[in-house]
Amino acid sequence: MQGPYFDHNKCTASGWENRELWSRDGKTKLKTNVFFASFDQRSKKACGESACTALAVCIAHWLHSNHNMPTRSQFDSLIKRGSSEWRRLSHSDHYLKLFPDKHFDLETVLEANIRPLVVTPQNSYTGFFSPEKFQCLEGAMSFDDIWDEITRNDDVVDHEPRIYIVSWNDHFFVLKVEVDACYVIDTLGERLFEGCRKAFILKFDGSSLMHAKGSKKERGEIVCKGKECCKEFIKRFLAAIPLRQLEEEERNKGTVYNPYFHRKLQIDLHYSLLSSLSSASSIGEPL
Repeated sequence: MQGPYFDHNKCTASGWENRELWSRDGKTKLKTNVFFASFDQRSKKACGESACTALAVCIAHWLHSNHNMPTRSQFDSLIKRGSSEWRRLSHSDHYLKLFPDKHFDLETVLEANIRPLVVTPQNSYTGFFSPEKFQCLEGAMSFDDIWDEITRNDDVVDHEPRIYIVSWNDHFFVLKVEVDACYVIDTLGERLFEGCRKAFILKFDGSSLMHAKGSKKERGEIVCKGKECCKEFIKRFLAAIPLRQLEEEERNKGTVYNPYFHRKLQIDLHYSLLSSLSSASSIGEPL
């Protein structure tokens, strides 16, 4: 948000910072650890205006191949490399015929094999934000249901992290789920707050805390703590405003079926894996 809710000048600080962030509608405050790249995909250093799909694939592959989170220089390099892969695809007549706007879908980028990565449908999920509020989405899987599925500890094999490429509202980002923490990695700064021009990583762990907005004299009630703040961040920081707009449209028009609702409310979590054992040779490879 603008004004007192976020100090834009602090975005240049190095390393992880424990920061307070406000949702765009001003109703929710999040306190959690944030890590910024030096720029985002739209910068002149990256030239990756519509590169989010390729960037998500490159980042997911890197996370599978390394046991830690990237340093700032590695994060910057990933943004440059992913954007370069997107530009390469954009110069192909074949891909341009399929996607004149150069906003490639995930299947196309995976088939182009820019990185040895696959997604497995049996461990992936498609759902909607608050489907119970819309007639046309009655009975559909909700995002809350998806979250319950992906955060079941008994599903974590040998405590290995799970890495999802997330698609929502014509944008792709990466979600890393560990036993004790979740990470959101996004190469478009504007997704975090208006005017942000730096890619970011949010870490949600035991120190994360989310409050509802209170009065000037009183602190708002606690919404959630810990990893659960990741789920509420996606709901309250990313989806809250379009969800409210669609609810108003539903009330006013009484829509029975509207493809626009599906596009705005649908969220896909694609479970990713390295495509072959030979890919393990890239573990620890510097950027």
